[in-house]
Amino acid sequence: MNNRTISFVKLTSIIILAICLFLGSCKKGGTEAPQLTKKELLANKWGVSDLLAPNGGGSVIGLPIDEIKCLKDNFFTLSANDTYTIDEGTVVCNPSSAGSGTWSLIENDTMIKFVPNGGGAPLLFTLVDVNSTTLKVSYEIKDIPLPGIYTIVLTKQ
Repeated sequence: MNNRTISFVKLTSIIILAICLFLGSCKKGGTEAPQLTKKELLANKWGVSDLLAPNGGGSVIGLPIDEIKCLKDNFFTLSANDTYTIDEGTVVCNPSSAGSGTWSLIENDTMIKFVPNGGGAPLLFTLVDVNSTTLKVSYEIKDIPLPGIYTIVLTKQ
């Protein structure tokens, strides 16, 4: 082979390699999962995993306060059909927080409103964050020795 043929083969190989690299780096269309809405992310069964003190305080889930002890084994099930259930674990709150009703996102999806079946005042939680595994809401707890706005961390069950 002469030098001209070798140069042509090298140039052709470089061009083919560049084309392969370019095509391989392109994203394939249609393979990404669609982005879920907040409502779709919320429609799950959630268990309480932590309770954070007001103003960026640390975890208080282990404190020997009855209202905290009864909260930490609760499960919240939010259904896509706008219904919810709250199931208490072995430690039952007094009064009980178990129940069912309807839920909705309000205030431009920044709050979750729970309306219990059979009447009663709705519960309002501020939506701090939600993703496919974790839900964080804030709620003012008044009837405990350390009242304030707490962040409740829930984990998908």
